[in-house]
Amino acid sequence: MKQRNFIGRLVSRWRNQRGWTQDVFADKLQLAGWHDATRSTISKIEDGSLRIDLTQVCYLASALGIRPIDFLSEIDWGKQIEKLISFPMKNPQPVETYGNNSKN
Repeated sequence: MKQRNFIGRLVSRWRNQRGWTQDVFADKLQLAGWHDATRSTISKIEDGSLRIDLTQVCYLASALGIRPIDFLSEIDWGKQIEKLISFPMKNPQPVETYGNNSKN
């Protein structure tokens, strides 16, 4: 399954540090304003399969008692960017481009 969010592992870690089950955390999210949050929602967030928007980041932060920016400071951005831009190269030969002719 394709990862759709970068904060799932952080959410899981912080939830576990607080000793909350996914059901308890879903209740806290509902109180924070994410009214349709369920245990299944938490599971999908934590495994990275649920895309999270900025409003939902704010609900998560509120329920966890942290600032939304705390998510960003914990992410290994280099690793995430590498995952996004890495792709296998079939033919790693240099490409000749206009103005870059080595025959001159």
